[in-house]
Amino acid sequence: MKLKNLYLSLFVSLVLFMISITLIGAVVISYEVKQFSLYTESVNKMKQKVIMLGLLTEESLKANAHQSAQEVISSTSYNFPDSIYPLSDSQELDFVEAIARKSMYESERFVSSIYDRKGIILYFRSYTQNKLIFDHPVEGLDSRKAELNAQWCKKNHSCVLSAWNGQLTDRILISNPFKTPVTNTIAVSIMSPVYFEGKLVGEFGEQVHLDSLYREGKAIDITTNNGYKHVLLYFPDYPWPHVAYSQTYMADNNNLIVYDYPLSKVVVDYSFLYLIYFTVAFAYFSKVQETKQNRLDLANALSNATKDELTGLFNRKVFREELFKRKLRAAPYSVIAIDGDRVKRINDKYGHHVGDEVIVIIADAMRKVFRTTDYLIRTGGDEFVAILPGCSASKASTLEKKLQDTVRENPLKKMEVNISVSTGLAISNENESLQDVIMRADEELYETKRQRV
Repeated sequence: MKLKNLYLSLFVSLVLFMISITLIGAVVISYEVKQFSLYTESVNKMKQKVIMLGLLTEESLKANAHQSAQEVISSTSYNFPDSIYPLSDSQELDFVEAIARKSMYESERFVSSIYDRKGIILYFRSYTQNKLIFDHPVEGLDSRKAELNAQWCKKNHSCVLSAWNGQLTDRILISNPFKTPVTNTIAVSIMSPVYFEGKLVGEFGEQVHLDSLYREGKAIDITTNNGYKHVLLYFPDYPWPHVAYSQTYMADNNNLIVYDYPLSKVVVDYSFLYLIYFTVAFAYFSKVQETKQNRLDLANALSNATKDELTGLFNRKVFREELFKRKLRAAPYSVIAIDGDRVKRINDKYGHHVGDEVIVIIADAMRKVFRTTDYLIRTGGDEFVAILPGCSASKASTLEKKLQDTVRENPLKKMEVNISVSTGLAISNENESLQDVIMRADEELYETKRQRV
């Protein structure tokens, strides 16, 4: 039975686990869809921002071409602290750098949310005098300026100088993930070029740190095919990675971002539910089995208390059972009193073991003749009573004669041991007690025996 409980527990826990995984998977994937949508929306806003700043700077360069750098600096309203980091020996801002800086300040008046987001750095990289202008001070940059020059950014594909011909037609370039020299963390840059008089003079960019992605257990894999980049966001170390829910986003004319959420992640991450379900199911089925066994043991104990040890028929204790009393109250019943003939003589002649066999033969004959719903009772020695609920007098009389014939045809007949029974029949009357009906059946039985003598 323990093995059966084990199999049942395994099956039930598996079904519950599959249902749970389906429901949890639907919720998790729905959440990931929303998160990816928020991510792509954020990228779109950053793209729009750097493009806007680039175009604004280009228009301002054209409109203020007659001014000097100092005049531009003097006309700029400085309403937030920025920072300028020369990457060469030139310390003064030139005309292009002054205009780009002014564009950053002017845009802040209309789109202040550009400058107050954590984990994102807005900057302008100048290619005229090789400077970096940030929207806020950046700690630790003074000692690492050499690592941010044009050669470094081209090597790490983190500036527009690394773009191939035609890649900037949409005015956007998204870098590969790179390790920042200042914070030593992984980041990407979203950049837009700035042109003046047909030349590339700088770029606006936003640097986005990817710490949160790695903290969530995600990884990034980049493949390049014919100059086009396939950026894959995925969860490493999970089985069957290709069985995944996927979303795609065309970031620019060169970058396709694919987000894969492996379905095995839900199974692995929530596998503890299977152990919980199995433990609960096994405990439940074990308890049910224990309860059934206890009921069976109790039923056997009660049955044994009301059963005759030799024959397996009921004994007199059955008269006290409530179920027995209810059946007799429900409908009229017939009572057949049965007495084994010459059993004492058989005992004396052949021994008690043969006498016991005679008692068993009579009991077996009663079981063959009467219904399973009838009460077959050994009242003592070779005396029996058959109580037949809902049985008519004519039917009871037929069964009485059939019993006598069945008893005569027995295995001991070959040994010349003649077995027979005498019977007496009584039908219950309304409001008559069982004892009175049995007494009338006994009287008829004794009358039959007296006539035989």
